[in-house]
Amino acid sequence: MIIPILTIFLFIILTVLWTIDTVETCDLVNKEGFNVEENPIARFFLKLDNRDFILFKIFDLWMLGTILFYIYQTNILAANFLIFIFTLVYTYTVLHNYLVMKKYRTE
Repeated sequence: MIIPILTIFLFIILTVLWTIDTVETCDLVNKEGFNVEENPIARFFLKLDNRDFILFKIFDLWMLGTILFYIYQTNILAANFLIFIFTLVYTYTVLHNYLVMKKYRTE
């Protein structure tokens, strides 16, 4: 089965946004403390170490990719729709992180 270019393109964008989110989160937590992270699971891994958080994020992305691949095999439209929604969510997340970082820089 050949995966269409649009699906691959959206997953690449999602991976880039995921990476930006990871870097922004580590940077913000290192500067401002653990309370700036709203996700309790992410906060748990951040308290252990940035390396553990990064490994968690890599595992998380790998799991998402695997699940989307299996969905793609049965329902191409649903998989593409989910990738699109996740990309929108992570676009919002990266923008939100940027605004929070900007707020902390001005204080």
